[in-house]
Amino acid sequence: MRYLIKNIIVLLLIATFLNSCKNETKKTHPNQFTLRGEIKGLEGDLFFRHPDKEYTRETPLDTIKVINGKIHFSDTISKLTLVRAFPNFQGPDKKLFKIPADSLGYFPVKCVSLMFYAFPGADIKVTGEATDFMNAYPSGDTFNDALAAANKLTFPNYNKMGNIAVANTHEKDSLVITKNEEKAERIFKQNTKELVTHIKSNPKSLGAIWYLNDLLRRRQIDETEAEALFNGFSTDLSEYEDYKNIATRIAGIKNTKDGFPVPSIKTTATLDGSEFNINSLRGKYVLIDFWGVWCGPCVKEMPEVKAFQEKYKDKLVVLGINSGDTKEKAQKFIDEHNYNWQQILSDKKNTSDNFVNRFNVQGFPTKFIIDPKGNIVKRFVGGGEDAFKLLESLLEE
Repeated sequence: MRYLIKNIIVLLLIATFLNSCKNETKKTHPNQFTLRGEIKGLEGDLFFRHPDKEYTRETPLDTIKVINGKIHFSDTISKLTLVRAFPNFQGPDKKLFKIPADSLGYFPVKCVSLMFYAFPGADIKVTGEATDFMNAYPSGDTFNDALAAANKLTFPNYNKMGNIAVANTHEKDSLVITKNEEKAERIFKQNTKELVTHIKSNPKSLGAIWYLNDLLRRRQIDETEAEALFNGFSTDLSEYEDYKNIATRIAGIKNTKDGFPVPSIKTTATLDGSEFNINSLRGKYVLIDFWGVWCGPCVKEMPEVKAFQEKYKDKLVVLGINSGDTKEKAQKFIDEHNYNWQQILSDKKNTSDNFVNRFNVQGFPTKFIIDPKGNIVKRFVGGGEDAFKLLESLLEE
């Protein structure tokens, strides 16, 4: 009898231990988020860049598995961040593509992606369908509900414009092409007008903040209007990255006007890790060049930048600010071409100081000419022909 009781106690202890282990496995990581739901008609998986990871253009993307349109995905994340997940542009789900004629590429309109806010503890639900665009939206919390409201407004319009662009790649009649372009322009203007109204009416929407930043960096909205819209947002959102990004860019509008002192740059985000201070360049003209190896126009102009640096070495200093490349890729490119002027990096891995936002850079390349006293002479966005003409006239004085 004692032996039987002893065995029962042992079995109970084992059961309690196993049950404890089972319960332990059910516990989730405190930073876990879940994305679940169904996108009818979606074939193939979705792919995204995880906000907590470093990627190069060669790095494989992370995968969200999709089975018969159904999604149940979990991962961890350090903080609230907007995620954009795309279908496989080489896969079976061709109906989502915006593909030009005779091309392996596609039109990267926003409406081909699933957009959602992920954050620790989030339980995000997604519903919708894949038609000729990603007509699917997130819900389940205030961040995603607000983002969905903005996306439902804009996605159908982006889809119309994308389809017109695709149609024009097939069209041979110049009159039809012109009419299509005019139609797309009308849709664009109406969409921008409706989006501005939405932003103004939703001062507590982080999604509205993201869209304002997108409008501003693409130069689709007047800077004065953008500043007024930003001032209407609730400061309750100021802890979030999207708010900080637009706040930095708005400050950049004010701080990079012609005649203003160049914004302070003191950083160790250099290729060799040494400290750089822009004040050390006083006494000479400075050409600040925002560039990337990925940017064709940037790379095309760099031989001319080099020629200016060598011709006017007693009067001119060049400062390159790289964005979008790893330190290793930027260093390799510079070494191969002997571009031996000062370079700093504007990326999360090397610095928390986003120079692209701080200087309100809205396109690549962007160049600033700084006078010997440290004041901004002029900003140039896009091709640098006018920048080189002005620079030459200043240096020849």
